[in-house]
Amino acid sequence: MNQLLQISLITGVIFAIQAVRSVSSQPEIETQPVPTQDRVQNRDSQTEEFTFSFNNTYDYNACLDVILLAYEGRNAELENVYKNDCATDVLNTFGNDLSKDAALRLVDSANYYATEELENPLYPTLGVRRRIAINLGYVYEADKNNPDILKYVNPESE
Repeated sequence: MNQLLQISLITGVIFAIQAVRSVSSQPEIETQPVPTQDRVQNRDSQTEEFTFSFNNTYDYNACLDVILLAYEGRNAELENVYKNDCATDVLNTFGNDLSKDAALRLVDSANYYATEELENPLYPTLGVRRRIAINLGYVYEADKNNPDILKYVNPESE
């Protein structure tokens, strides 16, 4: 129950931060260096070969949370967030500065692993699926007709 409260609290904070970012009229300044072509190709092959290690929804959500935080460059949160084996493997393999393409590939691969390779399919919680739609534009099969999710990837559908 305490862990569920922590996840809910983290999700609420993330939505608040997203709202502040979207209201800000100043453009964000990209501070990360642009990766070289070799680094991009290396990460692409790492993403294709990466093996997920979660086997329950809680660990799946924790892994996806780390992927999102690494994509968003939120290093302070990454230091304090719960890290299971999957989350630790993501950070050890890809570091804490994921590109949007790498994050999308990881989310898609995690979804394939969770729904096709596990004996009992797993799905992330609605809050995590919403964060993924907002940040990456990725929509899970379960949300293809969910207006609460689709409004983030298709603003004209509101």
